[in-house]
Amino acid sequence: MQVVEPKIDGKEIKTLQKYLFDLDKVHFQPVRVKESNKKHISKLNEGYKDEKLVLVLGAGVSAPYNLPSWGNLLQKLLFETFDNNNKNAEASIVLSKLFPELFPNSPLISARFLEEYFKMNENGKTFEEMIKEALYEQVNREMDSSTIKEILQFCIAPGKSPNLDSIITYNYDDILEVALLKSNIEIPFKPIYKVGMNPKNGELPIYHVHGYLPQEQKIEKNYTITLSESFYHKQYNEIYSWNNMVQINKFKDNVCIFIGISLTDPNLRRLLDIAMLQKGDNSNYHYLFKKRHNAKDVEKNLEELLNKNAPLLDEKSKASMRLDETSKQLLKKMEEFEELDAESFGIKIIWIDDYDEIANFLKEIRTN
Repeated sequence: MQVVEPKIDGKEIKTLQKYLFDLDKVHFQPVRVKESNKKHISKLNEGYKDEKLVLVLGAGVSAPYNLPSWGNLLQKLLFETFDNNNKNAEASIVLSKLFPELFPNSPLISARFLEEYFKMNENGKTFEEMIKEALYEQVNREMDSSTIKEILQFCIAPGKSPNLDSIITYNYDDILEVALLKSNIEIPFKPIYKVGMNPKNGELPIYHVHGYLPQEQKIEKNYTITLSESFYHKQYNEIYSWNNMVQINKFKDNVCIFIGISLTDPNLRRLLDIAMLQKGDNSNYHYLFKKRHNAKDVEKNLEELLNKNAPLLDEKSKASMRLDETSKQLLKKMEEFEELDAESFGIKIIWIDDYDEIANFLKEIRTN
């Protein structure tokens, strides 16, 4: 039987091309992302079943409990420096907010200034005690966090199989520990925050590699945390310190999920690089949850930038580039940039649109 090929005129071809282009934008891209995430979940599930899964937690995990971000924590400490010289509390608050905006500095440099300031202006409290006060000043432990709830589910099985290998946290707070103690299930765990501390058999180790300041526990004499630039420099020089070795070994031998973390910490990037060099034939990837940039916000910020920069606005106009097209191209390049940067450390990004999605992903990893 002869097959007769249908004829399509030029107008129909253009219509079909437009339809396929629009369909690709609307339907095909999310499907590719979804399939990629499924692959990531499958790999993480393998790591969990092999008992090699490590949760690596950052400030984003504690944020729902009204704990300050690093920047806000430094601002609270900066307020104390103005408050000492200014009897007007409201004026001190305003000054502490204006200062970093008017004279921006690296947070590490700001922390170093604050550390030195409080050493010179003793008020009966150590630097760590002041950080602790600022840390828990407005904490609300009654807040609900779907991510913490799902992390607790991973912690239930120490001594059983499958089992979470460990948790690494860069947070000083005891949000996770208190949540574990308040759970209805007895979960053996051990916070580890200095040399010589080791978990017993069946205990889940929670490594506070930058230090630990539990709210109800008195700070030990001469105990220091990693906050300022000087302590980072000390860690650079002490490659075999307990906290450096914990991170290098876990990054080298295990499968890690980074939650509530950005890859901007210089020491973290250095340790990930060291672990990559030591991995050898171990091709296991780590995974990082990252929220997508909001396209509308990018477009709005771009418009504001161009309105303040006449030459750039003129160049964009001459190139016949529409605002929405320009922002989409820049956003696409930014995501490519972030993916390549993460992959250089052996990390795959799991893109999310909302932080609430993390709990669903964790549940899939655990129950898949």
